[in-house]
Amino acid sequence: IFCSNAINIYAGINGLEAGQSLVIACFIIAHNSIELHPSRDVESLDVLRSHHLFSIELMLPFAAVTLALLWHNAFPSRVFVGDTFCYFAGMTFAVGAILGHYPETLLVFFIPQLINFVYSL
Repeated sequence: IFCSNAINIYAGINGLEAGQSLVIACFIIAHNSIELHPSRDVESLDVLRSHHLFSIELMLPFAAVTLALLWHNAFPSRVFVGDTFCYFAGMTFAVGAILGHYPETLLVFFIPQLINFVYSL
């Protein structure tokens, strides 16, 4: 629920939902690419790689679709994404993090949203 609401909190500003989703997706792809070749000894390297490969396979199409959406959603906006994209983006991030076994790292990527939440209190 946090991921969806964190994306949705910036709704109403042209291109910001799609823009932040694209940035987070690119960082998730980079994180998983780095984790494919860990510098530490890992017992089950094949299992670790399969989790991170799954997350990459989930994030690559999401990033491509979000980039296309950003083209039409940037100022002056021709397409308004609404809650549907925000919930889809949050769900995609949450599923990738849970099944990719990096939920703590995902929270690091959402620090700007956490700061905005604390500031709005």
